[in-house]
Amino acid sequence: MSYSIITEYSNQLHQLLVSVSQHLYFDKDGYVTYQKKPLGVNIKSCHKSRKEHLVYYVLRDHFSGTFTFQIATTKRLIPLADFLHYAWSEPKGEEKFIWGMPDSLFIPQMIASEELLSGLEALNVRPLHPPSGFASGVRVIRDIENDLCFFMRETVDYSLEGLNKLRFRVYQYLINSSHRDNKFSNWKAGLTYQSHPRITPVYSDFVNFFPADDPKAPSPIPLNQVPKDKQLEKRTRKSKKATPDYPPFSEEKLSHAQELIYDAWEEPNRQKCLALARKALRISPYCADAYTLLAEKCELLKERRELYTKGVEAGRMALGDSFFQEQAGHFWGYLETRPYMRALAGLSECLWKNGLRQEAIESYKELLRLNPNDNQGIRYILINCLLAEGLDGEAEKLLSTYPESSCFMLYSKALLSFRRLKHRKAEASLKEALLSNPHVPPYLLGSKHLPWSLPAYYSPGSIEEAVIYAADACTVWKNTPNALTWLAKKLNSIT
Repeated sequence: MSYSIITEYSNQLHQLLVSVSQHLYFDKDGYVTYQKKPLGVNIKSCHKSRKEHLVYYVLRDHFSGTFTFQIATTKRLIPLADFLHYAWSEPKGEEKFIWGMPDSLFIPQMIASEELLSGLEALNVRPLHPPSGFASGVRVIRDIENDLCFFMRETVDYSLEGLNKLRFRVYQYLINSSHRDNKFSNWKAGLTYQSHPRITPVYSDFVNFFPADDPKAPSPIPLNQVPKDKQLEKRTRKSKKATPDYPPFSEEKLSHAQELIYDAWEEPNRQKCLALARKALRISPYCADAYTLLAEKCELLKERRELYTKGVEAGRMALGDSFFQEQAGHFWGYLETRPYMRALAGLSECLWKNGLRQEAIESYKELLRLNPNDNQGIRYILINCLLAEGLDGEAEKLLSTYPESSCFMLYSKALLSFRRLKHRKAEASLKEALLSNPHVPPYLLGSKHLPWSLPAYYSPGSIEEAVIYAADACTVWKNTPNALTWLAKKLNSIT
């Protein structure tokens, strides 16, 4: 029999849930792994398992369904007092969808203790045991895990810290999404402002309501921080030595790591591919291509930028500063430089997308300085960046440096001439551009839509080439006054 409990307003009743994941655990490499078969553990039995299981701490408002949660592991549990203070405190520095102490709190029997109950009563929060058969709130655990597994596809950081960063993607979907009732709005509307939200004491005062745990007590989950032995803490701190971020460079280890990356590039399974990249970094943190591969598999822009930055740093250290001074201008001719060049190209793209446009332009220029032959096609990206920033003089210089008949440069040349009111030159350049690739204008004019993903390869004059150019250049054409009108008019007269 399932009980239904009615609440009248927000923060009248909260529910505390602490649940061990039945499918996610941390492997020996420190990253989370999914197991389809249920693991069959709970808070009381998890200490018998050799695995480090994922643990969800959830506080849910019964009236509105809004909630907050944190992720821990069975070897890195959060004291309940710490979690409750976090859950009930007003937001500071991060978005939250619930705060303020409730009138009552449902506590599962499995984690209840006399110390917890007495501490809550001292805070004027009435502790309650859920009635037998009461299952409300259990569903939110399932929904959190399902969404967490889905959003893990966007990241490559499967560490505990990385998973906690995904909490806000889960909130966005389960609480504040536009395609369902907005639970957070319901919570705010249901507050009785005469008595709620109740202010939570500062942390130092709050935790004093709960006694420190006895290390010998058979508690399944800590209630408060265990006082540390000051002498032990002092000895531990003294024994720690500062370790460098990078070990001594080994060309042999870097070569071994690079071989793993070659295998990873051919690996169709995402999890196995990521595992190979992480293994490569454990062998040699100087493996820039490992960071680049991880960045390419990541959809979160901030995380991608961090990974590319690490790749650039690793690649530069592997080459050495003297190499940059001696071989600038001939970089791509040396195989060992290419991981650095790939990482810097990826970082430049991230900088541009992050709005750091001048930094991106300087990075693209650096790639051309190191490799004027431009085997990476950086000039095709840079020309649109310069035009987008109104750096027409630099764009003209780049076009003169690379006088070629590719559609990338010819369409850009036509646009630059139009912007400078050199209409005859613009029309002549447009005719050349149409001869090089006639498939471009429909994408610029919007009569054809760009695909979701860009082609991996192209040949001169192909539709794939047109798509790649238009994806970078359409915004520049659109933001140039009357450019698309001119293009449409000239297209009709030329054809």
